[in-house]
Amino acid sequence: MNDTVINPRRIDKDLPVPYYYQIVQVLKESIMDIDDADREEEIALPTEVELGELFSVNRGTIRHALQVLEREGLIYRKKGRGTFVHRRRVEVDLSTLNSTTEDMKSRGWKPGTEVLEINKIHPSSHISNTLHMKEEEYAWEIFRRRFANGEPVSLQRAFLPCSLFPDIDQKDLVTRSFFDIWENDYNLHAFRAEQTIRTRTAADEEAELLEMGGCDPLFEITRVTFDIHAKPFEYLVSVWRGDRYDFFVRLSTR
Repeated sequence: MNDTVINPRRIDKDLPVPYYYQIVQVLKESIMDIDDADREEEIALPTEVELGELFSVNRGTIRHALQVLEREGLIYRKKGRGTFVHRRRVEVDLSTLNSTTEDMKSRGWKPGTEVLEINKIHPSSHISNTLHMKEEEYAWEIFRRRFANGEPVSLQRAFLPCSLFPDIDQKDLVTRSFFDIWENDYNLHAFRAEQTIRTRTAADEEAELLEMGGCDPLFEITRVTFDIHAKPFEYLVSVWRGDRYDFFVRLSTR
């Protein structure tokens, strides 16, 4: 276990800025200086007493600053052991449409998939309308848990028209990505997608499957994927651990 080296910058008590907020900024800079995103060992922060002496403030101020960092997913606490730095959050580029499997491989991680459920259903009206399906048509509902280097990072519930993928339940959904199956087994190519992103806390089942705390934050992404003819063929609802991922988009002027 390593200790975090705290940025030498101190708080300015003459500023009209709360002490705890200044401490949060200093500790954030120190945490960002840890550049090994793939480290396995735990990295500890100094104790509340040590931080109080370092910044010349009381423990209540230190505790307030640590609560802010904990809510933001930058640190976590272990009763009787101390406060530790979360591994660097992974940035996911939302400007590119690719598979979770290939994204993990490009980072040098070992992807993993567990199929939790696969059912043939009549989807809700919203999903069937979004996928341009008739009311009587069936869709596959495929619920999967995704892993990176053995750690659960995402839950993904996909809805796919049975008319387009009549036997996808017979495919290898564990070692092959959806993108691979779509292109090579059904000659269907994902061309673009539309996504909506929101944040919320994890439900009990989600927290258990993702090995998180019940109040920990999640990203929930709803995605509709279109083929080269602009026909929607996948409705995907996925949740991602908020303590491990950041999402970014590259912007340019028109």
